Amino acid sequence: MAIEIKEVHYDAWGNCLRLSNGFIETIVSIDYGPRVVSFRLVEGKNVLFEDRNQSYTVSGPEMDEHYGTGAVFYRRGGHLGSVAPIRIPESFFPDNSAVVYAVRPDGVSLVSPREKSDGLKLTTEILMGDGASDIMIVHSIKNTSHERKKLAVWSSTALREGGLEIIPQNFGDASIFQPNRILALWPGTTLSDSRLYAGERYLTIRQDTACKKDFVLGVNNVTGWAAYVLPDTTLVKRYVHDEASFYPNHDCSFRTRVTDAFAELDSFSPIYVVEPGEGIRHVDNLSLFATRNGVNGTDENSIESFMQKLY
Repeated sequence: MAIEIKEVHYDAWGNCLRLSNGFIETIVSIDYGPRVVSFRLVEGKNVLFEDRNQSYTVSGPEMDEHYGTGAVFYRRGGHLGSVAPIRIPESFFPDNSAVVYAVRPDGVSLVSPREKSDGLKLTTEILMGDGASDIMIVHSIKNTSHERKKLAVWSSTALREGGLEIIPQNFGDASIFQPNRILALWPGTTLSDSRLYAGERYLTIRQDTACKKDFVLGVNNVTGWAAYVLPDTTLVKRYVHDEASFYPNHDCSFRTRVTDAFAELDSFSPIYVVEPGEGIRHVDNLSLFATRNGVNGTDENSIESFMQKLY
């Protein structure tokens, strides 16, 4: 069937746009954000995390000074785009106002209010094909200030509890005298964490609701994909890693944050010097697959076989 795009009221998230091709469905907020608050197979469950209790916020003196007294950024869950390197307050613009959107034949384009403090304008495009099982999300940042900016695009996908994350290790014929893998660890993260399995070909991380400690890890993901396996659905996130460019987070184009409530799969564009009036963009592809048999997260042959069967 053709792509159907219409305004809907979606639970606690207010006025939204619903895009569906009869096989997959995604819902994006327009009262704020935007946020992609739902992404699912039409016959399946939403794979994205929804922060209905507004537990994940950013506020405080730095936010007040930069954006005005009482400024609060609400994570809200789902998928969003922002500015990297990730830092407070620049990466957490309080996008609590309505967005402007335009419907296209293959999707929608949504524009957030201009960040007056930083002079940045963020645009999100969500594209869907007839009969496709994936969406393309394009995040663009335009420098509307009078100053040169050094920045990257941060594209974050928060997924619901109960999944297993799969991250490929880098392969190739690199010299034995040169490293081909970067592993960046955030404060408090340890390689002895019971949720982590580190193999020769893959890293896997279990989302565990009983574990209250955040696990945050970055890699130079040259292959440009990561997967999240839920009991009924698998999401694969893809992007392009440019080996000739430099990335945030010690040159890591991919970062994951796993909490007791969700697993966050983040990709980044290279860092650019952006002149006034110029812009940068970053593209994510999110694919959904109905999967029922699961995977052994500590058996690399099982992981390899599972991933090969998806395509």
